[in-house]
Amino acid sequence: MKSTWESANKGTSVMLLSNVALALALGAMVVDKLMDHERLVLVPPYIDKAVKVGWKSADADYLKSFGLYFATLSANVSPKNVSFVADSLSGMVSSRIYPEVRKKLLVLAEDPVFKANGGSVRFEPDRVVFEADTSKVFVTGNMTTQTAGGRQESAALTYEMRIEMQAGRPLVDALTHYPGNQPHTLKWLEGNPKAAEDAKVALQVKETQE
Repeated sequence: MKSTWESANKGTSVMLLSNVALALALGAMVVDKLMDHERLVLVPPYIDKAVKVGWKSADADYLKSFGLYFATLSANVSPKNVSFVADSLSGMVSSRIYPEVRKKLLVLAEDPVFKANGGSVRFEPDRVVFEADTSKVFVTGNMTTQTAGGRQESAALTYEMRIEMQAGRPLVDALTHYPGNQPHTLKWLEGNPKAAEDAKVALQVKETQE
């Protein structure tokens, strides 16, 4: 009887420990499922292969494609479509910088010279560069300003934007542009310390104004 009693106690202890272990494992699985988000495999326009898009990350090719689309949309404006472009960008730009982006476009829309002349701004991209360390996409190309009279002025231009994945969506969180077709990557800034310092000062002034 003593042997049977001890065996029963040991069996009960083992069952208790196993139940606790199973409960912990089940709890860990539930937490993992609640925190996990589906990862999609897409083939966006202008890309000839599948790319992976996660909750907080995405393939470089996907970010480059989005950056190219954003630059093309935001830089090709006319008096007729500038308000439409400003509204369309609301879903592509973070709430932190959208008011400034929209304001600049609407100021252009209300420019009497721009409206009266029926001018247009056309951007023709020719290169896209992605920098993984900064999550920045650089789109270089040629910006052409044309008046209703047919006069054109062209110049090389680079769009620089930082793209972040938020809840599975790409959003432009920082945006600037500058003349020339040389992206201001980290490597370029290392070789041009003065330009890097000027950009840093400009950013500090901008943040102070905001």
